[in-house]
Amino acid sequence: MSAVRVLVGTKKGAFVCTSDEKRQTWDISEPHFAGWEMYHLKGSPIDPNRIYASQSSGWFGQQIQRSDDGGQTWNPVGNEFTYATQAGTHQWYDGTQHPWEFKRVWHLEPSLHDADTVYAGVEDAALFMSTDGGQSWSELAGLRDHETGPLWQPGAGGMCLHTILLDPHNAQRMFIAISAAGAFRTDDGGRTWKPINKGLHSDFMPDPTAEVGH
Repeated sequence: MSAVRVLVGTKKGAFVCTSDEKRQTWDISEPHFAGWEMYHLKGSPIDPNRIYASQSSGWFGQQIQRSDDGGQTWNPVGNEFTYATQAGTHQWYDGTQHPWEFKRVWHLEPSLHDADTVYAGVEDAALFMSTDGGQSWSELAGLRDHETGPLWQPGAGGMCLHTILLDPHNAQRMFIAISAAGAFRTDDGGRTWKPINKGLHSDFMPDPTAEVGH
């Protein structure tokens, strides 16, 4: 009988919930990181015991955690997220320009092919990648350097890269979504990006016919 696992992040900690394929009863682990806001938890499709977690606190700041035993134990890993190129500015709530500033990690997306490779979507909107299990991070700067970048503006929760989708059939293709700049696609592993907002009726989102970024 197949096992089912659900990873739950809350404002007061994380839970690992397990059940069989009938899902009639669940075993719920004790709260992990009690008192911390958990922005995302995601398990590796290559190694089910490998789980990455992003926690944030107004007092302690941002921290990435990793488990190699299915969530029984956790260890902090790399937490340095530095923009690779000059940060520059983006549009602020009032229409003025505001410096790009790293705040927290909203989304973690493990590779479909390598347990040690994982992507991180952050606020202010940028995409980072680790190839050593989260110990170190480097920015895929082609996204933030896109020519529409100075026009991006934060949504109600901040200017966050909150979604990363990997194409299972094309390792070079990836989709991301930013609040409130819209959705983008890369076909070359993150070097260049194209807005894919056609049909989304929001005037502030980048034109899908715009040229691909640097």
